[in-house]
Amino acid sequence: MVANLAKIMYFWLSEFIWRGFSLGSRQNAETSHALFRDRALRTMELKLRSDLHLARKFWHVLGIVCMAALIDHIPKMDSLFYLSLGAIIVIPFDILRLKRSDLNHRIVQFFRTIIRIEEVGTLSGTSFLIVGTFVVVLLFPKNIAILSILLLAFGDPASSIFGVLYGKDKIWGRKSLQGAMACFTVCTIVCAAYFLTHNVMVERIVLVSILGGVIGALSELVQIRKFDDNMTFPIFAAFGLWFLFTLFGGFP
Repeated sequence: MVANLAKIMYFWLSEFIWRGFSLGSRQNAETSHALFRDRALRTMELKLRSDLHLARKFWHVLGIVCMAALIDHIPKMDSLFYLSLGAIIVIPFDILRLKRSDLNHRIVQFFRTIIRIEEVGTLSGTSFLIVGTFVVVLLFPKNIAILSILLLAFGDPASSIFGVLYGKDKIWGRKSLQGAMACFTVCTIVCAAYFLTHNVMVERIVLVSILGGVIGALSELVQIRKFDDNMTFPIFAAFGLWFLFTLFGGFP
């Protein structure tokens, strides 16, 4: 029953996501952003993407680690079911707040310690995170899905922190060499810890950990218009990790 329900939710969710993202970003983003940006900056002291914003980063790490732990301890179809359920609750609500200025203001005020000013008029990072996690759990083996979101959990904040503090050498857009190197270092450590604790490719632990760090850093550098890196990072990382596991015998 759970398997059939998860399949039904998958087909419904795949159509809804694209329509919802288009609606939230195209029809409502500019209007909502214009209405609330100045007011929010004055009254709520919201952070910009260029700010350090440690509270958001702590929330980011804690939330994704808890998500990875849950996925690791339940069957794949159950994970897809709960992720679908989360998407059904979060994404429509996210779109609704963009259409209703009063609701948007209340939500932004309530989450002002972790929300960015850029999210006032667009879908939140949580919506993109749920979609990205759903995709990697659906398409890849559990160990790759978990490792890809763990790289997001630790690599993305590391890149942001070092990019804000020391990011003088821009690669493209807002991405910096210093942020990329921090992401590479942290992702290498995360891969090494994961491989050791799960007894995966330990005979080549140095090489595969470094390559995992490269995959994490490259995934963090990817920028696709209108798509948050909470979605793109784990998807690109999962593809890279799949090739890594295939090449070096990481599968049982």
